[in-house]
Amino acid sequence: MFAAGAAPLSAVRAWAEDVPVRLDFARDGDSIVAAVHLNIPSGYHAYAHEAGDAGRPTVLDFALEGGQMLPVWYPAGAMQRDFYDPEATIFAYEGEVVLFSALPEQAVGKPYTVGLSMLLCSNRNCLPIDQSFTGVVPQSLPLVGEASWTGQWHKLKNRQPVLADVPDAPASAASAPKMEGRLAPPLGAGAPDALEGTAAARLAGQASDLLPPPEGFELQLTPRYADASLEISSLGKALLVGILAGLLLNAMPCVLPVLTFKISGLLLMGGSDKKSLRRFREHNLCFAGGVLTLFTGLALVLGLADLMWGQLYQNQSILLVMLLIVFLMGLSMLGVFTLPVIDLKTGENTKNPRLQSYLTGLVSTFLATPCSGPLLGGVLGWAFTQPLLILMVVFWAVGVGMALPYLLFCIWPNMARILPRPGPWMHVFERVVGFFLLGTALYLLSILPVEKHMHVLSVLLLVSLCAWLWGQFCGVSAPPLRRRVAGIAGGLLLLTAIVWVLRPVAPLPQWREFSPEYFTAQMGKKPMLLEFTADWCPNCKFMEATVLTDERLRAWQARYGMELIRVDLTNANAYAVRLLEALGSKSIPLTALFPEGDGASSPLVLRDVYGVQSLEKAMSETFTGG
Repeated sequence: MFAAGAAPLSAVRAWAEDVPVRLDFARDGDSIVAAVHLNIPSGYHAYAHEAGDAGRPTVLDFALEGGQMLPVWYPAGAMQRDFYDPEATIFAYEGEVVLFSALPEQAVGKPYTVGLSMLLCSNRNCLPIDQSFTGVVPQSLPLVGEASWTGQWHKLKNRQPVLADVPDAPASAASAPKMEGRLAPPLGAGAPDALEGTAAARLAGQASDLLPPPEGFELQLTPRYADASLEISSLGKALLVGILAGLLLNAMPCVLPVLTFKISGLLLMGGSDKKSLRRFREHNLCFAGGVLTLFTGLALVLGLADLMWGQLYQNQSILLVMLLIVFLMGLSMLGVFTLPVIDLKTGENTKNPRLQSYLTGLVSTFLATPCSGPLLGGVLGWAFTQPLLILMVVFWAVGVGMALPYLLFCIWPNMARILPRPGPWMHVFERVVGFFLLGTALYLLSILPVEKHMHVLSVLLLVSLCAWLWGQFCGVSAPPLRRRVAGIAGGLLLLTAIVWVLRPVAPLPQWREFSPEYFTAQMGKKPMLLEFTADWCPNCKFMEATVLTDERLRAWQARYGMELIRVDLTNANAYAVRLLEALGSKSIPLTALFPEGDGASSPLVLRDVYGVQSLEKAMSETFTGG
């Protein structure tokens, strides 16, 4: 039985199991209050309007004849953890829930339309609810104080109500302001005229069609720049900016600790006699030569291959080599081992100091490339539009700028005294630089594809072990034969690890989005697996993360030759709903297996939550008859 003021409802559209709904009306001053009672089935919960971290929110659309949207007051849901994602906090409705809407006094005797959208979930499945009802506001209405829900209404009426989102207004209302509508006007202020005529479209689930892409999309533009003085337009300006940018590269966090430490180390190793000064000059000259060599090589490679500066980091091989070099340098600075040839530590003897200085210049420039984007973006953007010779000249200018301090140290060695005085603090600074280099390696790892992270981390663990073994048993005092054999073995192992990481992997399984035309045309011609899912279905996401994983689907595709079709119910899709009902279900998740041949008209269906073994058994039975 309906309470006083209750109105009979006529269900005009529903799919999934309908939620029992009852409407009560009562007068509250100059307004009419509509109380919409929802009875959530036992064992299920609905996500509140403010749903939290997961789920589809409950939305009520209340409209009078003519399309006037009315404000809605939603109660807060009970806070709890999501069943399939314990880290997600949700707000849920359980049992009986009452939603409220306020109607103007003139609404008496007028037709109304109510649209309800919500998601019911249990520990096995989710039921998407999409119902619409029509009715007429009763002529005779009791006072709000006589209703059983008076207390709930008085608690909510002072809160800000919510208006449903509406599509763009039709042409007749094109001049009215669009209301994305979250917060509605206070009670008694009335609904805005801009919403007239839009409720019917909202309740019918219509959406504005996207405009098709225009043909022949070719534009001739003459852009203007906010600060034209900073734009590169000539070779002279490019060279000047390149030299300044290269000079500033020495102060970037990728390079400064390494270079300061290296130069200070040279001062620590020698004094002010002629031999020490000559060695200091040789180091800086060879270091500058390494800087210019790498910039020359980069200009040739990028120019001849017609690549941009940023595309350097799209090559996984280059990134991996850079990551391994930086990681090994970090281990060396932390004292795990002594890196042959490229060594930044102080007080170490080397058989070929010039080669070591040259290679240090190469590596330091290599380390500078991740930090160069903010400084070189403008000048290199212009240079890459020029011929190869001009591109090389601009790169040389950047190299000269970066090498300039070391060329000046060659001429005036006393300038190095502006650096910190050598001392015991440098051994502590070694460790600081080591951790800094490991942080740079971590940044380079983040650029690589996520699916390769575990492989690269495994290689780094192996490299760490090899570096430690080298430091323990292949030091300077070790027999040359042992060092030679261990070096060859370590190099081969490192090369094998790089090849393993960069090896091509099987492509991820490709899902085809459901379309009724393609499905009906292909049914019976090939094995098919259909998965019904939705963004608001936590059970579906749980199944995709635990059962329908990429690795398993790849193996099953290779075994059975089936096609994967995803039926997405995130948005309303009448064809998908019809197919779901034809499979004898109104809830998701659901997986259907369609065999090849005449048996396609009798697909095998797995409903709700299931395990890997259940799916494998079903596929074997459906696709092979086993």
